[in-house]
This record gives sequence, structure tokens and C-alpha cells, in this order.
Amino acid sequence: MTKKIFRSILVVATAVLLISLSVVTLVLYDHFENFTTAQLKSELSLAVKGVELSGKDYLENLSDDNFRITWVDENGEVLFDSKADAISMYNHIDREEISEALETGKGRSSRYSATLTEKTLYEAVLLSDGTVLRIYSFAQCTCSDDYNFCLCGNYFGFSCTPNGKRHCQAS
Repeated sequence: MTKKIFRSILVVATAVLLISLSVVTLVLYDHFENFTTAQLKSELSLAVKGVELSGKDYLENLSDDNFRITWVDENGEVLFDSKADAISMYNHIDREEISEALETGKGRSSRYSATLTEKTLYEAVLLSDGTVLRIYSFAQCTCSDDYNFCLCGNYFGFSCTPNGKRHCQAS
């Protein structure tokens, strides 16, 4: 009889613990996504002002490893990209955030990246000259060798693998 009571209490405690962890994870995920979106909008508004005043010169002088900025013309051709050669990039007219910005003045989308194993948030805005400026954030990874966990943007995992820098990898 005592064993039955103990098992029942253990099952209920485990279920409550798992439900509590799930709720906390969902709340934190939502919080970090909202925080990231607000940060992207803030950074994008600053970049818009810089581009409106100085054009490509402003973008070429940016040195931020946390964000990637792409400047696209009204036909989707990439004029500038902070992390890649704009000439070699594909047309961006079919990107959800770009086409939305061209239609409504602002665009937002999120896509899951299998490479980064995370959802990436994009913000875009239509400039006064008809071009679109887009920004998205790179994951900032924090790994702990002591406890073998990592935190990358909105991703939390239990497997850190060295690859030059530390990268989070789904376990």
C-alpha cells in the first residue's frame, strides 16, 4: 500500500514538474521573441535614418556582428549586404518581408533555418526612394563547458560542439 501511494505521488510530482517546465519555456520563448523583435525594429529605424541621410556610405561603415542588413531595390535586386557580396546574391523579391514592405511600407517574417537550427526573425521597411532595408539578427551563442548546455538566441540545448566558435546543436 505504501509503495502504491509513493508511486502515485511520484507520478503526480513528475507530471507537475514537466508541465511547469513547459509553461516556463513557452513564456520565456515568447518573451525573448518579443524582445528580439523590438530590438530589430529599433536597429532598423536607426539604419533607415542613416541610409536616408548618407546612402550606401552609411551601411558600409557599420560594423555590427549581431545583425545583418540587406538593402534591396524595388525589383528585388540586392544593392548591399553587410555579410555577403551583393552582386552574387539572388533576387529577394520573393522574400515575404521584402514583398510585404514593398506593398504596405513595412514587412515582417520568420523562417526556420535548418543551418542555424532556429527561427530567424526578419524586419523590413520601405524607404522614401522605393528601396527596402531589411535586418535580421544572428544568434548569440553562450556555451558552458562545465554543465554542457548552450543558449543561442531563442534556442536552449544540451549539446555544445566546437567548430571554430561554439555552436548550439539540437541534441
